[in-house]
Order: sequence, then C-alpha cells, then structure tokens
Amino acid sequence: MFRTSIVCCALAGIVGLSIGCNPNSSTTKPASAPAPDSAAAKKEEAIKAMKVKLDEMDKKATELKEKAEKATGEEKVKLEAKWKETAPKREAAVKKLEELKAATAEKWEAVKTEAEHSFNEFKKAIE
Repeated sequence: MFRTSIVCCALAGIVGLSIGCNPNSSTTKPASAPAPDSAAAKKEEAIKAMKVKLDEMDKKATELKEKAEKATGEEKVKLEAKWKETAPKREAAVKKLEELKAATAEKWEAVKTEAEHSFNEFKKAIE
C-alpha cells in the first residue's frame, strides 16, 4: 500500500511537471519579434506602408504610360514627357526605401521623412 502511494505520487509529479514545463505552450513572444511599440516595429510598419504606396504609384505610372501610348498629337507629347519625368523620381523613391530598410534605430525617423518626401515627389509626377 505504501509503495502504491509513492508510485502514484511520483507519477502525478512527473505528469504535473511535463504539463507545466511544455516548451511549446510558451506565452512569451519569440526573441526575434520586436515589441509592438519599439522603434524596430514602427520602422517595419513604415517600410510595409511605403511598399504598398510604391506598388500603387507603379500602377498609376503604368496607366500613365498606357494612356500616353494611346494618345495622339500634342496630348501624346505631354503625356510621354510626364511619364519620362516619373522614372528618376521613382528611382529616388526606391533608393530612399532601401535607405530606410538599412537605417539604424537612431536614424530611421529622419530617413523616413526623406523617403516620404521622395514618395510625394513621385506621386506628384504621376498625377
């Protein structure tokens, strides 16, 4: 009887430890994920938002190119000139996006401002 009690207690302890120490049921976030309010998380959000903006502006630039190809006469000349003006501004926006990706935690805010300016210049060119 005494042995049965000891064996039951030992089994209960092992089961309790195995359930309580399950490494897969961790409630903490992985170390690689930045805290929601951290500068790294804000930087990642800004990068994602700028990628979305760039995709949208690329679509508009493509539409502008197609419109220029279909146009005739003076309108065609104006649209082609406008489209050619967008290429260097798009390149500048992409360059600033890359700089933002590479920016350190201390400098990313300043780079973000510069990138937003480049994106706004590109947007003005395609509108």
